[in-house]
Amino acid sequence: MSKPQDPRLIATREAALEAAQLILQEEGVLAVTHASVSEATGISRSTLYRHWPQIDRMRNDAFKRAASPSNIPPATDGPLRTDLTWVLGILVSALNDTPWGPIAPQVIAAAATDQEARTVINDFMSERIAYVDRIFDAARSRGEIAPDVPVRNLIEMAIAVPYFRKLIAGLPLDQDWLESHVDMICQLAGVADK
Repeated sequence: MSKPQDPRLIATREAALEAAQLILQEEGVLAVTHASVSEATGISRSTLYRHWPQIDRMRNDAFKRAASPSNIPPATDGPLRTDLTWVLGILVSALNDTPWGPIAPQVIAAAATDQEARTVINDFMSERIAYVDRIFDAARSRGEIAPDVPVRNLIEMAIAVPYFRKLIAGLPLDQDWLESHVDMICQLAGVADK
């Protein structure tokens, strides 16, 4: 049987990760150092080194903290257009209004050279793809889309385009854009017009 963790250690780790996440948001990945987190929290550098001997581990734990998935089960009541608008609305809101928006590009950049960051982003995307896949499975079960529709391609497009639009093109994600994006995905899925 494992020994329960000391609540002080849990609190120390949480305070450090909260500070690291805030530094990521405001200053970027390279600004997250043992020294900067120590300065922000008052936690000694030696304590931070005990928890995270390599700074990349702390950064990746902060990435994971910012990317923690929603515990809300996906809407699968249909129709597909409604369910996609709901789930992609959550993504748009996360990119526009939560710490994930400014942190996502940091994770993507780190993933180019750091295997652990690559694992973080891969795990993150796998969870999101599985989430949206359940919505398409429900639509297929209802007979809204044909069995031969390339669902995986549509899911990747549904999720990737908001990231491209926001993080690469620097264009806004608003309700009008969201509705036109969902319309395009539904049209490609062979769903009848509204």
